[in-house]
Amino acid sequence: MSATEPRPLKVLTPENRQRLSAFNAVARMLQGMDMRLLKLDVMANTLTLQPHDGKRLLRQNMVLGFQRQPSAGSTYYSGQVDGVTVEWREPISHTRPEEYSRPHTTIQ
Repeated sequence: MSATEPRPLKVLTPENRQRLSAFNAVARMLQGMDMRLLKLDVMANTLTLQPHDGKRLLRQNMVLGFQRQPSAGSTYYSGQVDGVTVEWREPISHTRPEEYSRPHTTIQ
């Protein structure tokens, strides 16, 4: 083939097609559950959710490999739903889990 001849492109390989299909299925399922998707990153196979939607997935035991990573300004949560990574961030000023709360004491 010379450089001027058109070449058939194979952009969507069978592996990519299967991965994209799974990604779309999970995105549609979450939207069907009235969850708002803040970011869809097909290349990274990641969906970003609102904090209350992520917690709802946890309560329904739909997240596998759940991880929590606290940092100075927020806590990052991630896990997998049917092979697609879901993630959300919760600012520290957000309602804190029981493990962060401490009783107030007064110095006398």
